[in-house]
Amino acid sequence: MTILPDIPRLYTALAEWLACLMYIIALRRRFGRTGTILIAGGWLAGLSVFLQVTGNVPLAWWIPCMAAAVVGMYSLLYLCCSLSAREAGYCCARAFILAEFAASLEWQIHCLLWPQRGAWEPLPLLLLIVIYAGVYGFVYRFEFRRVRRRPELGITRRALSSAVVMALAAFAVSNFAFAQTGEATMDLFYIRTLVDLAGVLVLSIQQEQLMEASLHRELEAMDNVLHRQYEQYQQSRESIRLINRHCHDLKLQIAAIRAEQDPGKQAAALDEMESGIRMCEAQNKTGNPVLDTLLTAKSLYCQQHDINFTCVADGHLLDFMPTGDICTIVGTALDNATESVQTLADPEKRLIRTAIYAQHGFVMLRFENYCETEVKLDADGMPPHGYGVRTVRAAAEKYGGTMTVHCEDNWFILRVLLPHRSEKTGRAQQ
Repeated sequence: MTILPDIPRLYTALAEWLACLMYIIALRRRFGRTGTILIAGGWLAGLSVFLQVTGNVPLAWWIPCMAAAVVGMYSLLYLCCSLSAREAGYCCARAFILAEFAASLEWQIHCLLWPQRGAWEPLPLLLLIVIYAGVYGFVYRFEFRRVRRRPELGITRRALSSAVVMALAAFAVSNFAFAQTGEATMDLFYIRTLVDLAGVLVLSIQQEQLMEASLHRELEAMDNVLHRQYEQYQQSRESIRLINRHCHDLKLQIAAIRAEQDPGKQAAALDEMESGIRMCEAQNKTGNPVLDTLLTAKSLYCQQHDINFTCVADGHLLDFMPTGDICTIVGTALDNATESVQTLADPEKRLIRTAIYAQHGFVMLRFENYCETEVKLDADGMPPHGYGVRTVRAAAEKYGGTMTVHCEDNWFILRVLLPHRSEKTGRAQQ
């Protein structure tokens, strides 16, 4: 039985660093690009020195040294990525097993091709580059790109415990025979590589289940938002119907009073009241009854809560949309805006501006609200836990449109751009 050299320690350090680097690239970072590069580069140098120095320690010290390397991986992920301690532990477990698999696979192929060659000759180094690029490129292409689009991991204690137990089990089984004999053979390499591969696959399946559960929760939250918006629309429509009826009754009362008494000052006051009633009836007449209802309800709400709400809207531009989608886009965007400005202590800063207009063959819906602190966006351009904003984006994409959000000069701006499907024009102001 041929005794083969074990994996070079620097190869292991590089594998662990690359596994952590994929998470750093895919997830939100705590620091800017320069700071992250400096931290990651310094960590790689430190780990390489540590593993090289501890490469010939007795077998009894091997497990503590590996544990120290894992703690280092955890520290790098927690320091560079905007993760909780629980999420960092989960990512560390996955990154560790992936690094073990990549290093084991590369060195097994090396020993099959050149069992007598050193690790630092040109061909072995080329093999290292090809294998590591293939393994990490494949994993990033088919898994981490989706993590980048959905950076909220939502790791529970149970998920963390399961990942740690599976990672420890895979590591123990893959290195059990080597720990017993202290010698590496091709059979042991086969066992180690296959067990590490099984660990990677099991943890990937767990990740898929977690992402599906997260997507299910998000869809459920979005569905709740849709139902809430439609219920609010129904309530607002009934309230406006009652207001219109009261306005009509009030006009009849004014007419009766005028018929009975006709002093000059009283007539002037009655004229003013009637004019105010006409203004109340005319407000938010955008040409779209659903939009009228939403805007009128939101105007009344803003008046009650000392919010300055202004709107310029051409409701005919939304005639092609059903009631539910108008409620989703306009109602959700205005709800988010009012919730945001209500947190401001100064009533003078509670400002909301809305505009719906045609622009270069498209329909632009623009919602702005004043904000004192900048809203941090994730890699997908969404506010954290922004289920309402995601429902707006989903509704816009349904019509081939887009949605963007950004902060500019203490204003949070949400834009929805839709293809123009209406030939009608018109504008109403509030």
